Parts: sequence; structure tokens; C-alpha cells
Amino acid sequence: MYLVYRYNNPKKAKIYADELYVKVQMTKDDRKIGEALFRKAFIAQSLNDNDDAFKHVENSLSIAKKINSDSLILKNIVLKGNIFSLKGDYKNATDQYLSAKDIAKSMGSINAILNINHNIGFLKKQTNDLKEAVQIFTENLELIRQQKSSDLERLEIKSLSFLSDTYLKMQDYKNAELYANEALQKTSFKKFQDLYIYNSVSKFIISFQQKKYKISINHINSLIHGILEFGDRQYLTTSYLYLGKNYLQLQECDSVIKYFEKIKVITAKEDFEFPELKEVHHSLGICYTKIGDKEKSLENQKLAATFDQKYDSINVIVNNELHIKNDIVPLKEKIESLDDYGQQQKSRATLWYSISGVLILSLLLFFFLYRKKQQQAKKRFQELLQTIDALEQSKTESQLVKTTTSVITDESVLEILEGLKTFEEKKYYLRQDCTLGFVAKKLKTNTSYLSNVINTYKEKPFTSYLTELRINAALIRLRNDQKLRAYTIKAIAEEFGFKRQETFSKAFKAQTKMLPSHYIKSINNQ
Repeated sequence: MYLVYRYNNPKKAKIYADELYVKVQMTKDDRKIGEALFRKAFIAQSLNDNDDAFKHVENSLSIAKKINSDSLILKNIVLKGNIFSLKGDYKNATDQYLSAKDIAKSMGSINAILNINHNIGFLKKQTNDLKEAVQIFTENLELIRQQKSSDLERLEIKSLSFLSDTYLKMQDYKNAELYANEALQKTSFKKFQDLYIYNSVSKFIISFQQKKYKISINHINSLIHGILEFGDRQYLTTSYLYLGKNYLQLQECDSVIKYFEKIKVITAKEDFEFPELKEVHHSLGICYTKIGDKEKSLENQKLAATFDQKYDSINVIVNNELHIKNDIVPLKEKIESLDDYGQQQKSRATLWYSISGVLILSLLLFFFLYRKKQQQAKKRFQELLQTIDALEQSKTESQLVKTTTSVITDESVLEILEGLKTFEEKKYYLRQDCTLGFVAKKLKTNTSYLSNVINTYKEKPFTSYLTELRINAALIRLRNDQKLRAYTIKAIAEEFGFKRQETFSKAFKAQTKMLPSHYIKSINNQ
């Protein structure tokens, strides 16, 4: 009965989880008691009683370690990560998920790995690293479907749901609606009540973003009864949030205040994180100003101001942590290698007697190709290190390419080349606003003449010249600065004058034949 209600009616499931715990205590069977405590923790977390959930998790985990049950240890660590995540403690959540992933890998549990990857994608989404979140959810969805396992049906729907939510945050409403509709087709209010509500919430958010305010309000009002029955305060606060946002667009301040004040009451009472609380306070500040309540307006504006610093700091820390310990590039490789291992385990006896020869030949071929690829990558990396050594040695010398000023007689050209030398020494090329016009202004010349000089004496267009300077600077600093290597690729790109991560990665690979993430890993491994 617990299993019947755990997703669809957590309040009922709690009754059975509590009764189960009473019964198993009589057996004095540690494994059964540990499992029953885990179920009490799971339901407590579903009902947002995080303190109770944490207490039961710790007790269950203690028993799991005592009886040396990897499966129970794994479940509890993942649940601890979920509790930290819902409380907004994303750093501790990250640590728990990565610890759980190591255990799942040692157990050969593909399903557990896929669930953990999904949770890591959720952290990326919550900390606004949206492109990487989409990549994780998309790759995970593909791997889930490859397994063709009924045990992963719920995770498949969750992946669709979170893809919809992430695209919604990216303001890509077409993809958001596409994935929400696909998720809703695969579930129903009776089958997976929580996921049905989640995607229905996405639908009314999409209506709001499409400026269909009255449709969105009607959709929310029709869903609230089901949300109250389900008993999830987070869905309820999201519903109140969008009721308030819709009414704000319709300039009905009394209704905005009504629903946003309800959110403040719920979040003050319940122990869960609600990042949109900044928006709530900000909107209340506006509405209270409109109705003439200056005191409450000022109070809410001050509360809104405290949120920026808090979340900016959290997002940077968590994304750096996730990038270092759980880079997206090897994510798929680890799962695929684990998948191969799992399949071999299932059919070991049959394979040993029937196709062992083919398997050995395949493994030898795979190993040969893998080693060849590794050697090529290692050779490229060593060549790159030699290039960096040469760059570092020439830092004290003039960085003019192939041409020395001693053979140039045109004074205006000499003046520009000396100006470019100063431009390079002062590292103006790292500025994001560095353009041909910017450099021309610095050197007191016009863009056409400057472009001509760079093409003639640097033997490349201005864009290539600028990009090469930036990538060379990135190569040297990344090699020597451990702290910089811990940044996200996006942050590194911005450090060296690139506005977009994709532009930086493309330029880096074009110049070095290696992605920045691979270069950083090679340095760290060395």
C-alpha cells in the first residue's frame, strides 16, 4: 500500500510507512528496519518535512553501514542529496550525489546512475547553468530509452518534464511545450500524480509567457484542488506565484497581494527553498506602492535586495564544483562503459561458451583503437605544452610575428606596430569590448589602415590576430593557475574576452585541436 500511494498520495503513504515501521521493529531484522526507516524518510521528504526526513535517513544509513548493504547505503545517500537540494544547500547535495555515483558504479547499477545524473541535471537547472542542464537531461533521456526497461518509465517522464522546465527558463517556449505535452501523454493524474501536476504547472506557466493571462488563471484554478489533495506545498506556492504574476499583468494589485502574501506565509512555515521569493517581494513592493502603503513597500523592497547576493554566490560555487567533479563530456562515456559491464554480467556464462572468441577479438580491436586515440591525444597535448613553453619564453621579448621593426622604414607603420606591442603587453585584447575600432582608437589611426597593417605584418586578419592572442593567454594561465582551472568553461571564456562559451570552445579547438575541458583535464591529470 505504501508503494501504491508513495507518488500519488504521500499523506496516505505515510500512514502505511509508519505502520510498516511498527511491524518490522518486532522482527528485530536490521535490514527490514533500515528499509522501513528509508521509506519513512522518503515520505517525510515528499511532504516537505525535511528535518524528520533527515533524521530517518541518518538512522537508516547507520543500519545500512552496519549490515554492509550497498543498495540501502546508495538509496539513503541519494535521498540525503535530495533533501539538501530542496533546502537549497546545493553544495552538500552535489557531494552526496557524486558519492552515490561512485557506489552505483561499483555496484554496476545503471538505473541508479541514470537517476543520479538526472539529479545533477536538476542542480544545473536550479543554479541557472541551463545549457548544460539541457545537455545532461537530453543525454540521460537517450540512455534511458536505450535500456528499454519498465523500471525507468517514471525517470523517462521526469526527464521530459525537466527538459520542459529548463527550456521554459531559457524562454524557448516551443520546446518547453513540446516536452511538457510528451510527458503528459505518457502519464495521468492516477498513474503518476506528482508528474502530471508538474507538467500541468509547466503548461500554465507557458500560457503566462505567451501572454494568455486569463487562460493561465483558469488553468491554475482548475489544478489547485488536485494540488491541495496531493499535499505538495511547492506546487501550491508555484500556483500562487503565477496567479500573482498573471494578476500583476492585468494590473489587479489586490489579487497580487492576496496570493503573494500567501506565498510568504507558506515559505516562512515550510522548510524548502523558493528562489522566486525575490520576485514575490519585488512585486509586492510595486503593488504596495500603488495602493499607498509605503511602509510595506519599503519592507518588501529591502527583502528583495538580499536575494541577489545570496543566489549569485550559490550558483558560482555549485557550478564550479559540478564542472570539476562531473564534467558533461565523460558523463555519457561512463554510463556507456557501465552499460557494457552490466550487459556482460547478465550473460557471462552464455558469452563465455558461445561467443568468447568474438568478444576477445572485439575487445582487442577496441583496445587497439582506444590506445591509438589516447596516444594521439597525448602527443597533441605534449606538442601543445611545447608551444606554451615557447610562448612563455617569448613573453619578455617583442611578440611581433615574423617581422622585426628594424627592417621597416615606413614611420607610420612602425608607430602602429609599436602601438600593437603596447596593446599586447597591457593585455587590452582580453576586454570583451575589444574591436578593430577600439584598437584603432587606442593607436590613433583609422580602422582601414590598421587592418591593412595587421594583414601585412601579422599575416592574418584582425579577428584571427585577436583570437590567437586570447587563446595563447588562456593556454598559459590555465596551465599555471589551478584556481582558474576550477572555473566553468563559460567563466573561463569571459575571463579571456569571449562573450559566448561556444565561440571560445570553437576557437580553442581550432587553434589547439583540443577542447578546453580536455585541456584542463590533461593539465590536472599531469
